Amino acid sequence: MITIGVNTDNWRHSDKPLEYCLSKIAEQGLDTCELNAVGGTEFFTGLGFAPFVDLNSDPLEVRKLLDKYNLQVSQFDVSYPINRWECISFIQRGIMFAGQLGAPYVVATDGATKIAGMSDKEQMDIIKYHLRQCLSFAENHNVGLNVEPHGPFTTDPEMITDIVESLDSPRVGINFDTGNSFIAGRDPVAFIKQVRNYVRHVHVKDVSKALADAARGKDTGISASHVHVGEGVNADNIVGCIKHLNETNWDGVFSIECEGEENTIKSIAWLREQIGSTG
Repeated sequence: MITIGVNTDNWRHSDKPLEYCLSKIAEQGLDTCELNAVGGTEFFTGLGFAPFVDLNSDPLEVRKLLDKYNLQVSQFDVSYPINRWECISFIQRGIMFAGQLGAPYVVATDGATKIAGMSDKEQMDIIKYHLRQCLSFAENHNVGLNVEPHGPFTTDPEMITDIVESLDSPRVGINFDTGNSFIAGRDPVAFIKQVRNYVRHVHVKDVSKALADAARGKDTGISASHVHVGEGVNADNIVGCIKHLNETNWDGVFSIECEGEENTIKSIAWLREQIGSTG
């Protein structure tokens, strides 16, 4: 069964603190959210102008805040380019935090660009090595490690499958992203069918026509929908993904990623309708 969740990052440009985001998600009758990590004490977060979770903070205090609004965490976002060495510590710390928080997954991905002067094979080997350094943490803390299509390696279905399969662990899966796969020039429905066996969590993003015309096939990802989910040119693909996952008895969370509170509320309404009609 598909459950609807909302990423608190939707309020990043609204300068809202974490508790505000949680309260608004709960007001929509949802019980699931997705949180985003920052690696250290961060000025705007401290002032209440950013909805991020500081990895230096106490995860049990965050858990108390979630309990206040009867929310569960579907995934803890610890994204940092996984072809760069700094990702190892960030993901490891995020996994430990997620374990204390009660989040079933963390998610990571590659960056927007490749490292100059290195072959694709070299960078793929580095990605696999970096993730393998995090695998024992995932196993020890009972947390899944998801890889998201977002960069030049992970938006290739064969490459992301190779990354996941090389780690040979039930802890490792895929956080599929409807918007990133589309922007990268892929067919999201064909993509999700190809990686279906590894999909553990989904980011739902639509794409405006203007953005699609400007960026599709040139970029490999977007942070969020600039229109509400269902309003853009990727809506039919999202419906196709829902249909396929329902037909294959998939059980997991569709986490909405779009900019702003108004777009988030409209996205929830549209997604509820689509899940109900294709279920």
